[in-house]
Amino acid sequence: MSDPMKTLRWLLGAASLTALMLYAASCSQVPNEAVEGKSNPTAAETKTYEQWAREARGAFLVQRRNIETVKISVDKYREAIAIKADEYDVLWEAARSCVWMGNFGPDKERKEYVVQGIKFANAAVKVRPDGEEGLFYDAVLAGKLAELDLGYAPDGMKVLESRLKQLIDMHSTVIYGAPDRVYGILLMRAPGAPLSVGDWDKAYVHLKKGYEVDPKYPENPLYLSEIEFKLGKRDNKPEMKAAARRRLESFFFGPDSKPYIGSEFEWDDWKAQARKLLDDNPL
Repeated sequence: MSDPMKTLRWLLGAASLTALMLYAASCSQVPNEAVEGKSNPTAAETKTYEQWAREARGAFLVQRRNIETVKISVDKYREAIAIKADEYDVLWEAARSCVWMGNFGPDKERKEYVVQGIKFANAAVKVRPDGEEGLFYDAVLAGKLAELDLGYAPDGMKVLESRLKQLIDMHSTVIYGAPDRVYGILLMRAPGAPLSVGDWDKAYVHLKKGYEVDPKYPENPLYLSEIEFKLGKRDNKPEMKAAARRRLESFFFGPDSKPYIGSEFEWDDWKAQARKLLDDNPL
């Protein structure tokens, strides 16, 4: 399964996030409406719904996925959900496909996909208010909308942080430890007080928790190593920086290095990030 962490790539620089947090003009609210299906679909329509939902899932999970296959996935989910909008798994899966298109789709179409995904995620949360996948995709889609349109930045950040905290309070480990991982990245990349929530020590705690959930999922060793480089430099702990280097070199460039199953498309991007961290943090 593709993880949607790329939705937070706009957090890479403190200056970018500072601009988002200070942006006050023309602020917009993240959409709160949910998609709706037919009130009483016929047996034939229900059968069509089930077929389209299967095809949509298959188009996303095919390896190696690409823009065309995921576009088909979104289109099929949209058609299926127009018939029925009351099955939780179909709704959050549709939101997942929209996250992917928001990250990798054509630039001019990304915002449209993200807004569509938010409506899918809202419907998923409506069907199952404590559903972990629905809450998570609701969070990252709000963050992605803030990236694509600064007018949504204040509310998008609010939704992102509140949903992640909600999941952490639920002790959720959904998507390979994503709640702690994504919240840790937010704490690592954001400016510190009084401007924002940034805190490297707290970030380390959350990124380590995410890593412990699934040390084999590429984004967990990647971002744990990033915070270790930062803390090692700040606190003059060369052993922490050395541990980060060993982890990245072994995981991404060692003899047993290979893409995580289901994430072949994203592997090259993760390797590029790992290489940059190594280059930026020499021995």
